[in-house]
Amino acid sequence: MISYDWDASPEQRRKVPFYYGYIPDKALSRAVCFLSMMSLSFARVMLRTFSCALLAMVNKRWLLYYIAADMGLFFLYKIVRRDFFYYANLKGLVRLVLSIPERFTIKLMADFTMLIHLRGPTEMGGFWFLVTLLLSMAGSVGSFYLYSTHYEGDIKLDAETLQTVLGVLGTVWVSSAIAFLSVMNRKYLHTFYNFDTASDYKRKCFLSAGEGQDDLKRKLLRDHPDIYSSWGDQLLKPWTLKNWDRWEEEKPAWFTDKWIEHQVKMLMGGEEEK
Repeated sequence: MISYDWDASPEQRRKVPFYYGYIPDKALSRAVCFLSMMSLSFARVMLRTFSCALLAMVNKRWLLYYIAADMGLFFLYKIVRRDFFYYANLKGLVRLVLSIPERFTIKLMADFTMLIHLRGPTEMGGFWFLVTLLLSMAGSVGSFYLYSTHYEGDIKLDAETLQTVLGVLGTVWVSSAIAFLSVMNRKYLHTFYNFDTASDYKRKCFLSAGEGQDDLKRKLLRDHPDIYSSWGDQLLKPWTLKNWDRWEEEKPAWFTDKWIEHQVKMLMGGEEEK
């Protein structure tokens, strides 16, 4: 429901048209899309939960190793791409203290809810969201195998039952994914596997904001400077110089002395006096 509502929101589609819009506009297609999202999420969560339970029954340490390895790969991916720190405008140790639990929580939510909205570059990113889906399916198969070959408890599910559960949930997962892909707006398919970082995403937000959306653009500059520092000469300086006279005349509410000082220091450099 969260993913559906956010994507179908006219306000979100207006603000971020390149990211929101995979939900089709026709009523029947929307219904199919919503139902496929629900069944896909159901199958994913059941597989993940069931496989973790089976692995814990065999050896609780194996479950901890599995979760730690899965989480570690995600952290490593973010660190290597210099996209680990969250985009909130915090400094030093505080930023690190926030980023670690934030990334951990988002990954855990994606694993056990399949919230499609978390594919956003400021959270998991499209590519790793897809990788998580595939790794989860592989992990489910591995957990079922380890249970059937290593569990020695008094009461044990037989191999036929395990195969039935895995087969049914796997079939629901695959068929729901196919149904979803068949009705979604294909224009947004790339958002489910692209490599955009938080900076790339915010830059696209800035570029997609049209004339008269200066307030939306300046809100992007409230993020941590790491997000927009590389945009300066290409985007921020031309935008600022082009509109400065108009802002001085119109005096928008956000055009304060503090904001002016920030822009001058960040963008103008040696051109302050000019």
